[in-house]
Amino acid sequence: MTSVGSSDTRVDARAEVDLDGTRHSLRWARDKSLVDTMLDAGIDVPHSCREGHCGSCVATVVSGEVDMDRCDILEPSDLADGLILGCQARPVSDDVHIEY
Repeated sequence: MTSVGSSDTRVDARAEVDLDGTRHSLRWARDKSLVDTMLDAGIDVPHSCREGHCGSCVATVVSGEVDMDRCDILEPSDLADGLILGCQARPVSDDVHIEY
């Protein structure tokens, strides 16, 4: 499956997201943030500013790889521990597992 209307023609990533004791399985378009993907799927994900400034959407990458447009509020040690900002995260690997 590819993202309709996306300038990126790569196949969507598969995301497993653990939130409040529930595992959600999602298709994650390469050009869309994790927060936007979850909101579009009707999942009430923690978020506020959606610009990478507040930290309310911090999550942990358990497996896989993501890239972030902005991550100024996270320290290098946070990044080393796998912390990400869901509002800025986009998938790099084909399979990603995230925990909130």
